Amino acid sequence: MSSPAAQRSVSRLYFLTALFGIAGFVIYFAVQGSLSAAGFAIGAVASLGNLWLFDRLTRSIAPGDTPRKSWQAGTFIVRYVILFFIAYASIKTLGVNPLAVILGLLASTAAVLTFSVYELLRGLVGSRSTR
Repeated sequence: MSSPAAQRSVSRLYFLTALFGIAGFVIYFAVQGSLSAAGFAIGAVASLGNLWLFDRLTRSIAPGDTPRKSWQAGTFIVRYVILFFIAYASIKTLGVNPLAVILGLLASTAAVLTFSVYELLRGLVGSRSTR
């Protein structure tokens, strides 16, 4: 992940995740009120944190000059347990809408899918223009 193109792609994923988080917060606030919007925001922040942890994991096990830290691959499952407890605690203590938290947790997934479709379309348009 040392190439500039890869760094830009990861930066775009962070940007898109934040964009989906903000858009979802605004929509939930307008439609269902501040409590559901807060639940979505909590989920979106956890999703952004999950994306950051995944990026960090891939950097730590990627081949390169630095020694690999294979024990960090074991933390892969632990973060999902932590995400579950964040969602559970948010729902129980704040009384927020569970669907809002779950949809917030999917913000990085929406960002990855959006970015993938963008790259596919960009490749398709680029290949047609070179013919």
